[in-house]
Amino acid sequence: MRRIRGSAVVAVAAMIVMALLAVFAVQLADNQANSRQNLERTAQQRAVLVTGLVDEVFAATSQPAATTLAQYGTQTVADAELQRNLGASDYLALYASSGDLVAHTRGFTAQARADLTAPTSALAMLRRGQPWALGDVSRIGGARVVDFATRLQTPAGVRYLVTGIPAGTLSAFTGSELAKIPGVLHNHSLLVDGRGVVIASTNPLRPPGYVFHTRAQLQALHGHAGVVSSPLGAHYFDSVPMTDTSWRLILSAPASAFFASVSGPRHWLPWLIFAAFGLVATLALLLVRRAFRDAERVREVNGQLTMSNASLAHAKASLEEANDALGDSNRALARSNHELERQARELVRSNAELDQFASIASHDLQEPLRKVRTFTERISETEADSLSERGLDYLRRANSSAERMQTLIEDLLRYSRVSSHARPFTPVDLRQLTAEVLEDLSEQVRRDEAIVHVGEMPTINADGPQIRQLIQNLISNGLKFRREGVAPEVRIEATAEAGWVTLTVTDNGIGFDPQYRQRIFRVFERLHGRGTYAGTGIGLALCRKIAERHGGSIEADGVPGGGATFRVTMQTQRTEAVLDAPAAGMADRAPAIEQEPYVPA
Repeated sequence: MRRIRGSAVVAVAAMIVMALLAVFAVQLADNQANSRQNLERTAQQRAVLVTGLVDEVFAATSQPAATTLAQYGTQTVADAELQRNLGASDYLALYASSGDLVAHTRGFTAQARADLTAPTSALAMLRRGQPWALGDVSRIGGARVVDFATRLQTPAGVRYLVTGIPAGTLSAFTGSELAKIPGVLHNHSLLVDGRGVVIASTNPLRPPGYVFHTRAQLQALHGHAGVVSSPLGAHYFDSVPMTDTSWRLILSAPASAFFASVSGPRHWLPWLIFAAFGLVATLALLLVRRAFRDAERVREVNGQLTMSNASLAHAKASLEEANDALGDSNRALARSNHELERQARELVRSNAELDQFASIASHDLQEPLRKVRTFTERISETEADSLSERGLDYLRRANSSAERMQTLIEDLLRYSRVSSHARPFTPVDLRQLTAEVLEDLSEQVRRDEAIVHVGEMPTINADGPQIRQLIQNLISNGLKFRREGVAPEVRIEATAEAGWVTLTVTDNGIGFDPQYRQRIFRVFERLHGRGTYAGTGIGLALCRKIAERHGGSIEADGVPGGGATFRVTMQTQRTEAVLDAPAAGMADRAPAIEQEPYVPA
């Protein structure tokens, strides 16, 4: 009976050890998989931010001046008129909406005209409804040229202005921007058109003009993200398409350097420790089983006292050895935990470096913009009498574009600092916070003759400045997207139940199509033209990120012409923020809608 009982104890101990080993293996595999996904997500967010900035720069240059519309809006336009406006471009060509060529400069050859019939040409993309477009690289008379097309709403109807930009000019401009993208050792950034021709590059082996042709290069050109093999070794790439063009931004880095924190010896060391722990546990079970057998043998030879004492001493020694082995295993586990903590510190350091980069980049980008605005304003003030109306209009448009770019950079910096520059959670009175927001918006409320109803607003634990930003964005949204001839009316209230608070903001504005209820929270998404409603397309994405950092969510309902309702759900007694909340809308890869994206407050 005692022998059976001892075998049962050993069997139970073996099952417990096996269960612990299984749990440890699953947790270890999940940790390594999550670390790899975090690296890939960081690269994706970086690529999307860069393509968004480049897209905004081209979009700003595509806005035609009033004088341009007047020049090109007559029934007939002379070729000489376009020749005077040629500048540093290779050619200019003006098309009617019917497809007829209205006028062109001397550089617009038959080859250039034939290239514009390609499906990926800027003119073809413009006819599909895009506000502006950049085509693929073409060779015109031995020179590399990129066609840039914009839509003109002229008195004579819709016309398309096509500009042949020297590829070298775009390569120099975009190449300097690519050089600022951070990354791991030996990483490269390339801007490639739809046919695989390199526009700009930080890789000296792939200069501008190089054409993608290998299997790995074509996989990066037509794929999204992954690892490819080449004669130079395995490389990780992330490929992000640019809006209104056939171009793609490709970020590439050696896989060994990109996944250095979760591959190689760092990948296998925890598993070696795990195997050692399993071996030690098996030896311990064998020793325990042996101890039970020795004890049984002692009871069977009860008459031989000397042999019995020796067996007991041997069993004791075996148990001590097992304890020593378990001690070694614990120390190995402690070393593994130390390594995991070190990796966590490394991730924190990496995030700090990214935040520092964002601050430096914003300062470096805003400083020249401030100078541009200062000088244009001084010229407008001091040289107004000597400048023509066209010159003054050019100065005003340059100043407006610089101001819009400054606003975009500030919003992007505010978006990136939701997690890195957050404050501790403290009790926040939502009613008092709403009153402060309405005080800040009082001038806009008075000007628009708006009505704002404030209902029940409880007190919750939260990051006060971030919740204030969320409330201000949602109220501003309701005031901005108003219906013509109808005074804005916004209602804000919050209900608390079972540890959760639901903040609801309702307006009587223009509303939106329910099919866009998820996409309006993405970065840069707009449902209306930039000239119709102001904004950078980041406000609602910022609201979503703030809600997720508070362990909650945000959703929206709307009816075209019938207003919109936004609901934010958060915990009322949360004591700390959710770490690494997913970037709102950054990871979504769905095709962009044909309309301008929805503009948050």
